[in-house]
Formats: sequence, structure tokens, C-alpha cells
Amino acid sequence: HLTHGVRTTLRTGGNLPVGAGLGRGSPMVKDCVEPICASKAELMRKMYAKSGGQMRGASSSSRSTDGPTGSADELSSSSGVTLECPPDRDELGRHTWTLLHTTAAYFAEKPNEAQQSQARAFVTIFASLYPCTWCAADFREAMEESPPRLGSREDFSLWMCEMHNQVNEKLGKPLFECTIAGLDRRWRKGPPECHPGLEDEH
Repeated sequence: HLTHGVRTTLRTGGNLPVGAGLGRGSPMVKDCVEPICASKAELMRKMYAKSGGQMRGASSSSRSTDGPTGSADELSSSSGVTLECPPDRDELGRHTWTLLHTTAAYFAEKPNEAQQSQARAFVTIFASLYPCTWCAADFREAMEESPPRLGSREDFSLWMCEMHNQVNEKLGKPLFECTIAGLDRRWRKGPPECHPGLEDEH
């Protein structure tokens, strides 16, 4: 899931914990004990609760009555120690959606059969190799219900947005604006301030 971008608050729903963005309905969720399937924020809150609200290395300014809400990286900064932590499902999810949306945004306007086949293989392999196993299982299930639309760049972009909105709806997050204008504004063009001087080079 992403925490930034073009969004619309059409509707929200669900009450699932924040994850990579794909629902926890898969039975595989119980079997995944890898860090990539976990959320640092959730783990830190559990550690905080077990310690009775006294976490070593966390200053009083980083604690609240609700416990820590930041990641391990954010909390480590308060103790002056730099931690090079591997990504959790939240971080991986944000960067993954950036890759997926941007790939769709730069897809061919009129893709030939080879390009469509490559795009189909890309999302299929992604759904098989994604490190968070229950996230991948949920994405594969969503793809079975709604196969990739690859007839054009617009088709692919809108399909990707709809897939992302399924995730956000499960997580109770605001939905994205699934129009090609809105998606291009977020993932391809952006305002002029995002790329100063670029137009002068053309």
C-alpha cells in the first residue's frame, strides 16, 4: 500500500492491520514467520506493552500513552544508534506499489502481442515471488478474479489502480482516483515542480 499520492475518499472499509497491502484472509498468514511478513510498528508496540511502557533506548519524547507508533528505524534515531533493518511488509508494500504503478504508466499505448505477453508474465512472476507469502497469495487470488487488462497503457494503469484500491479497501484506507488523468499526474507527469528544468531540455 501507499501512504501518499492522488486519492479520493469515496469509501473505506475493513479493520485489518496495516500490511503490504494485501488481505490477511489467506491461510498462509499463520505460516509466515519471516520479518518481511511482519510490521515493525506492530512489533514495537508489542515490545512496548511487554516492557510495561519502558523500552530501553527510547526517550520520553518518543513514548506516549499509546506506545510507540514509528518504525524501528525511527525509534533508533532517538538513541543515536543507526540500524540498517531489512524492510518489513509496510516498507516493501509502498515501494512495490510505486514500481507497479510506474510500470503500468510507461506501458505501450498500443502494445503488441509480445509486449502484452511480457506484462502478463511480469505480474504473474511478481505474484509468485513476492516475499510476503500471504500477500502474494492474496494478490494471486485477486488476479484470478480480475485478470490483467493489457490492451493499452490506459487499460493496464486502470487495472493496477483497481487492484490497489481492493487492497486499500480491505485496510480501511482512502481509495485512489482511478482515472488515467489522475494516475498520469501521480505516476508519470506530476506537476512542473517535480522535475525543474526538464522541459527546457526538450
